[in-house]
Amino acid sequence: MDAIRVGCLAVAVFTLSSIASAASPTVVPAVKAFAAGTGEVSLKAVSIAPVMAGINEEIEHLRTALAERQVDVKEDGVPLRMVLGKVDIPEFSSAYRREIERQAYRLTVQAEGITIQSATRAGIHYGIQTLRQMITDEQTVPAGVVLDWPDFARRMIMVDMARANENMDYYRRVVEFCDRYKINYLHLHLTDDENAALYHESFPWLMSPHPWREADLRELVAFADRHHITLIPEVESLGHARLFVRHPDFKEILHQTTDKTPKASWAGTQVPGYTNVLCPASEKTYEYLDGMYTAASVFPARELHIGLDEVDQTECARCQEKWPGISHVEWFIKHLQRCQALVDQRGRKMSLWGDMILHHRDIADALPVDRTLIYDWHYNPDMTDESVKFFKSKGFEIIACPALMCHPHMILPSDFNYVNIQRFAEIARTHDLPGFDITVWTPTRYMSDAMWPGFAYAAAHAWSGSKWDEAEFYRGFVRDFFGSPQGEEFGRVWRDLYSIKWRLDRFNTSCWMDEATLAEAQAKAGAWGDEARAYRARLGPIREALAGMRSSVRRNVEAWDAMVQSAAVYAYVFDHFLAAPQVRHDGQWDRARLAELDKGCVEALTWIEANWDRNRFADDPDKDGRNMPNQNLLYRFRQMHRFHEQILKAEK
Repeated sequence: MDAIRVGCLAVAVFTLSSIASAASPTVVPAVKAFAAGTGEVSLKAVSIAPVMAGINEEIEHLRTALAERQVDVKEDGVPLRMVLGKVDIPEFSSAYRREIERQAYRLTVQAEGITIQSATRAGIHYGIQTLRQMITDEQTVPAGVVLDWPDFARRMIMVDMARANENMDYYRRVVEFCDRYKINYLHLHLTDDENAALYHESFPWLMSPHPWREADLRELVAFADRHHITLIPEVESLGHARLFVRHPDFKEILHQTTDKTPKASWAGTQVPGYTNVLCPASEKTYEYLDGMYTAASVFPARELHIGLDEVDQTECARCQEKWPGISHVEWFIKHLQRCQALVDQRGRKMSLWGDMILHHRDIADALPVDRTLIYDWHYNPDMTDESVKFFKSKGFEIIACPALMCHPHMILPSDFNYVNIQRFAEIARTHDLPGFDITVWTPTRYMSDAMWPGFAYAAAHAWSGSKWDEAEFYRGFVRDFFGSPQGEEFGRVWRDLYSIKWRLDRFNTSCWMDEATLAEAQAKAGAWGDEARAYRARLGPIREALAGMRSSVRRNVEAWDAMVQSAAVYAYVFDHFLAAPQVRHDGQWDRARLAELDKGCVEALTWIEANWDRNRFADDPDKDGRNMPNQNLLYRFRQMHRFHEQILKAEK
């Protein structure tokens, strides 16, 4: 075998001696090695050969994969065997080699039959996914041997149900999607300033309108387990606690501040003298956390994520009374140690976001290294490895956390996010980190079904970023997920779409919905107008190209439509902004122009609300902006429509 240098784990990785032809990427996904055989094997029908006990679920997954590719299962078909047995992969130095090796698989395709072998059921499962991706529309598979293993032992996606608790059908689709693209952990962000999606009977007033109860969670845990996915619960345990102002006893639990007026920032509350931070000097804090950690015990994961990010550290009269002269860092450490004790009682490993430790690095010395996992998040495309080096120097295990969607992005991710994912994956491989967690924040900013290409992009970097080929990725993803041969064209159009950057402040100005915001849009028209016109000109061909490819889509049509609609919503935002100086002259409204704008607004509202109702809850009060109204796509369009109607009716 010939050794070549690739990025995976910063080691030499070996390819098999015979490499597939230039045409093979259309039918062979990004695997670590593929030794091409001669010709193709017809799979008009497959016979599933007798197998050892313990992999009945994998047989069912195989049947599902074959049915999707319209391959019959018959006794006289091509024999297919699944074998539990060790698979040797090339030597490389990694602290996580054993975990990676257990997920490796060998897929052998020959005229006389197909064999999938791995040391674990999960590895066999990944081999099934690769086989499915390799089956052509003509039900053939290229002959040869695939040897494959992941870049990272833990490949994760974080979903934010605290801000918008989507329905169980959607989360099942997320699990199935993660399974399809070899993600093995789903990180559930369960509480935040707005809501608690994790139900506890002692705190019903904190809950979202449709909180997850134990029976629901047990069902989801079992469903995820069948797909070899572990669910990691996260309960915010210090900051992001503004939801307590809903209850009359909030003063007994929230951290105090000397500010005389409510803080306008994300860290404040509408009540003077209190921040969105749980108070370490209040025993009610630990009654709450003990209850929520107990509720999270329904998840069998050996880890409990306690949040602790973005904590507003202020003077607190209650803390000073209990611990005179205590510093901000000292009360943070006291609280952290109480949380650690609660986690220890449940036999879990404590994980937490790393940003506060980076701000106050003495905190690191107060943490038990062997019982702490750091989630190191950075959402900038030009990030460095400085924080990873620091945490490693202290002996911590680290999960690298880029973002597919984060503040202040709206409607769709941008190349800001895509470059962040690729860059952080490179850093994580170089420093031999155990895991890669792609965070997806604040679902109210986008239509859920438009995010699948981004999920797949992140998953590809988690499993095979060391073999990254962007054109190959889009060809394979579009062919697999949408059943379309137009992946190369989709990749070109999608890259053009996500290179458009119109961030939250500009989005809200563009979506004027009252006299004040209209005046702001008119004032910004000169400064932003040329850029908006350039983006709007690009969006027309983008939408047309995506709509033109739709006829080739054979699967997941709703997801394709959501992408086309998102491009149209983006275009409408620019139309609405550019129309601001036109709709009113010398105090007189241009009624025809406003009516035209409202027609486009109503069309967009139809798409956005239908996507919401499919994936979320039709009766959720957040549809009309109860929480985070300035980061709510549906609410903003509803308000625009209401303002248009108000003016048009007044004009009559």
